This record gives sequence, C-alpha cells and structure tokens, in this order.
Amino acid sequence: MSKRTIYFNNYCGFDQAAVTEDGKLIEFNFEKRSGGAVVGNIYKGRVETVLPGMQAAFVNCGLERNCYVSAEDVIPDALGCGADGVEAAFPELKEGDEILVQIIKPPVGKKGARVTTHPSYVGNSLIYMPDVHFVGVSRKIGDKELRGSLVYSVKKLIGESEGAIVRTAAPYQKREQIVSELKYLKNLHAGVLQSFERAETGDLLYTDAALPIRVMRDVLAADIEKIVVGTEALRQAVTGLMDLFPAESRRPVILHEGKRDMLEEAGISQQIDELCSPKVGLDNGGYLVIEKTEALTVIDVNTGSFTGDDSLEQTVYYTNVLAAREIARQVRLRNIGGIVIVDFIDMQKSAHSKAIVQELERALAADKVKCQVSPMSRLGLVEFTRKRSGNNPLSLLVRPCVRCSGSGLRKTADYVIFCIRAQILKLASEGKTTVRLDLCADVVTKLFDRTEILEDIKSRCKKLQVYAVPHKSFAIEQMNIRCKGDENFSLPENPIKLI
Repeated sequence: MSKRTIYFNNYCGFDQAAVTEDGKLIEFNFEKRSGGAVVGNIYKGRVETVLPGMQAAFVNCGLERNCYVSAEDVIPDALGCGADGVEAAFPELKEGDEILVQIIKPPVGKKGARVTTHPSYVGNSLIYMPDVHFVGVSRKIGDKELRGSLVYSVKKLIGESEGAIVRTAAPYQKREQIVSELKYLKNLHAGVLQSFERAETGDLLYTDAALPIRVMRDVLAADIEKIVVGTEALRQAVTGLMDLFPAESRRPVILHEGKRDMLEEAGISQQIDELCSPKVGLDNGGYLVIEKTEALTVIDVNTGSFTGDDSLEQTVYYTNVLAAREIARQVRLRNIGGIVIVDFIDMQKSAHSKAIVQELERALAADKVKCQVSPMSRLGLVEFTRKRSGNNPLSLLVRPCVRCSGSGLRKTADYVIFCIRAQILKLASEGKTTVRLDLCADVVTKLFDRTEILEDIKSRCKKLQVYAVPHKSFAIEQMNIRCKGDENFSLPENPIKLI
C-alpha cells in the first residue's frame, strides 16, 4: 500500500505544503502568507459594468483587475455535484450596486478573477451554501445507498432555502461532529453579512482557511502515514487541528529537527525545482515537454534514450503508459487548467490506443479537480479538460523571461533565495566553516532586503561564515558555491559578508 506524507513549513513570510507518495511529490503549494490564495475569499464589491446580453457583469472588488460574474458561475459548487436541474437565477444588477461576491477562479494572465454572488463555506465534511436550495454528495462517494442516506441526514439539518454538499470525509464523521461543523459554517456566514453592512467597497469580508487547514481537509481522508512540520509553532497548530478530525483520521505530527532544510533533506526540493522546467523526465529515459499557450497547454511525449528490449510497438506503448501517469501528476503539481492536448507517440494497434486513454483517465481520477478525457484522435492526440482551481504555485517560482521575448521562464529572486538557504543549511550540516556565493547582483540586494531569512540562517548555522560576491552579468538563477578547503576557493579583498 502506498504511503503518503504531508510536509508543512513556514518562514520568511511564505507557507509551504507538500504531499508525497512513496517519496514522490504529488501535491505542492507555495504562497505568500501576506497575500495567500484568493479563491474562496469574499469581498464587498461594486458593479462597474453590466452586460445584459451575456448575463454577466464586471465587479470592482479592490483587486488589481475587475472581477467577472456570469450566469454560468452562479452555483459552481452545486453544478460540480450533478445539480444540473438546480435553478439559481442570475441577479438583476445595475451599475453602482454594492454586492457580496466570492472568488471561485483566480486571475489568469490579463483576465480578472471570476466570482459568484452565491457564497459557499468549505468545512471538513460539508460545503455549506446559505442561499442555494440543494443537497448533493461528492462524486467520489459511489455507493448509492450511502449517498441516499447522507442526503436524507443533511436535509434534516438545513433550512428550506439552504444547501450543502457532502464531502468524502463525511461518512467517517459522527453526526454530532457534522452538526457542530454546520453550526460553525452558519455562524461564519452570519458574521460575513454583518461585516458587509459596515464595509467599504473592496473590503475583504472572509478568507478561506490557512494553507495547512486547506491541505489537511482535502488530503487527510486519504491514506496519510504522518505529517512533518518545520517549526514548533506549526507542530502545535497542526496538532490542535487534529482535534477537528475523527480519531481514526488523526496522524502523528513530527517536528523536523535536522540541520538541513526539511524539503531538501527529504529529497523534495529537487522535485520542486524540476517543475520550473518544461521538460519532464520519465523513469525509463523518455520525457515530456509541457508548453503553455494563451488558449491551451500542449504536452509532447518522446521516447528519449529508451530503446526497449522488445518490438518498437511495445517500446512506444510502455513509454506512453508511463507518460499518461506522469501527465496526471504534472497537471496537479503545476495546477494546469483549461484544455490540455497530449501528443502521444504513434502506435499501430488500436487496442493500445484505447488502453492509453483508459490509463490517463485512471490516473486523472485521483485528482480532486474534475477532469474530462476525450478519445484519441486519428493523429494520436488526446484532449482533456481540467477545471481551473486555486492558485498556481509556480507563479511564485518562475517569471516570463524578458531575454527571450516571453518564450521561456526564469526563476524568481525569492525562489532562488530559498534554494540558497537550503544549500547553506546543507553545507553547515556537512561541517563547512566558510562559504563563498557568487550570485546575480539583484539577488544579493534582495538578500539584504530579506533580513528575516538571514536571521533564520544565522540562528541555525552559528559556526558558519557566508560571503557574497555580486555579478551584474549573472542571470537571476545563476550561482557558484565554493567552500573553504576547495581547490579554487578564495575571497576578494572586500567581500560582502552575509552571516
């Protein structure tokens, strides 16, 4: 049986969460604690423009760009659970109206966030919808009798104008816990309505749970072996959160006490770094190339160095099987949404083509975000769609490269600094005493602006001295690390001392 581990860390204003399965990264979240994810946030908005012919409007929510509300986004949670017959009319809006809206899709490129006027509140076992009369059950609960029983139970707990969606964790909860959770979610909504009356346009009225809570409520129902955290404060916070879960779902919370960076020591940092590249290696020597365009994402499958031991058809088929599994993993890690086109390697046998599509469907079924796969075309292309959900963690790791007119990506200075921190902690654990870092001048400047990260390193590496040598010609991610004792180690006359 596969063993999953959750890792949480927060330092220098950033939150990290990673989930591994047998040591392989399957989920990753990285966000600024000051900003965080916007999906789920509720704002007081003002209608700026109404588009009657499209049943849509643009709403000022105080964000960088106006948000967009349309009839198709009226009840997104209910529609995701098969509520095709549920009616919730698009509100009659006019310019200047002040309305309560909740973000359901984050900003993408030049497009503003998408919002709904019917908020919902996510708990561990329920999604509460205060003004949509509908009770649904997660598609992942397949037993018909159980689904009917859950609907009957929840209908008795809500009012005539209220709605709820039963999540996958609900069957493992006691009735008292569900009742308590529903009461809590109702109180949240009541508080939001009170805040709305006295708020200004653009004010944030409610924000979704912190990163550890969001990850735990979505992942803990799966087969989790343990939870590892990077700080004592996190250990106490996550341990306290365990009280909200039934006893059988609780897992040990372990404080990482090693000298090296937690994710680097666990072998996760390298896997995160691979997300910054469009090229993804397969276990057999084949590889994928993932290219994102304005309209869709294209994934090309290649055999690479793999030549196989049998026939060409078998070699190609085996590579395509590994590719289907890796594609499902990559779209989750990179949070790729919208249309995805996969160019699998051409196969002669129609049975193999069907098997590859089935393998892709099976691999994507583990994704908590809805995916829909189409049959393979005569050209060997497979199209699937994945609902956009949440923030893209890569937005904090890479930026479009100005040197190649936007055709590529480069690492952000913040991400480079986190990589530097991990390398310094590793060298300190190996007993190094003096380190020289040759870095991009902008990164050195950024390091001195981030005094909290230097203080963090000092507190962990009391016997280590680190010097920086800035280079204007270096790219952001370029760095050379040399330690005292290395053959080519030396220090300039006036080195910049970091710690």
